Amino acid sequence: MSLRTIGIISAGEMGAAIGKSLISSGYSVSTVLEGRGIETRNRAQASNIQPFETIEELMKNLDIFMSILPPANAISLAKKVSQLAKTSNHSFTYLEANAISPEKTKQIAKLFKGTQVKFIDGGIIGLPPNDKNKPKLYISGPACRFLMETNGIAYDIKELGPSIGKASGMKMVYASITKGLNALLTASFIAANRLELIDELAKELNESQKQLFNRFLKNTPRLPSDAARWAPEMIEIAETFNKVDVEDNFHTAASRIMDLLAKSPFGKETRSNRDMNRTAIETIKGLEKPSHKI
Repeated sequence: MSLRTIGIISAGEMGAAIGKSLISSGYSVSTVLEGRGIETRNRAQASNIQPFETIEELMKNLDIFMSILPPANAISLAKKVSQLAKTSNHSFTYLEANAISPEKTKQIAKLFKGTQVKFIDGGIIGLPPNDKNKPKLYISGPACRFLMETNGIAYDIKELGPSIGKASGMKMVYASITKGLNALLTASFIAANRLELIDELAKELNESQKQLFNRFLKNTPRLPSDAARWAPEMIEIAETFNKVDVEDNFHTAASRIMDLLAKSPFGKETRSNRDMNRTAIETIKGLEKPSHKI
């Protein structure tokens, strides 16, 4: 084992689960708890992740820095880390694994020019690792080899070559379908509800598109707890599409659907406390007033 110490920011559901898996295989994993809430602190403690109060402390003797954050925080974290790296001779690998556009990933990579930092573009697809399942970690860039020894522990690595932007691009186009479809189903059932056709639509979808209907039933009640994080991701997808001259209005609208879910009476739920008994239809009917435009 050539890698010893891995820093992860932040210890959210994905970050903490990855950290816990890496620790079980003998790695030392740490995080920064500065400005973090009680839930993140408890999660880090439960995962046996070593806590630090500042990034400066975390970066000492670090082999890999994993950035696993909401999209809106990716650049600010990278700027802080790159600024610290410019005043240090310490060499480590920076994994940018956030749901951001390829262009934004390339901007972040440029921040580390002139430092000893090796940069990897990453995109995580799947749920946090557990005893039964691991997500896929798509990576690209010239420094991919520096992460390969962790393959198969907390994630299954899929390498996409030496170009920065490939892995983040893969994350964008994949999520454009999976999360975009959730937004489309939500919007369609909101419209059906306002047209007083929600029961009829549910019946027809159940009869003619069973798999799609089951997806609606399973995913819709839990969307509000994820929507605040997914709304900015839809904007990242729209920017990705725009850059390659593909219509971006759909995912811009999908972001507004996610905003609606996040601001609904169910938007304060988290994955740990959401109402598992609320149905998809009840979720749609309880979202907002019929006069509210989306």
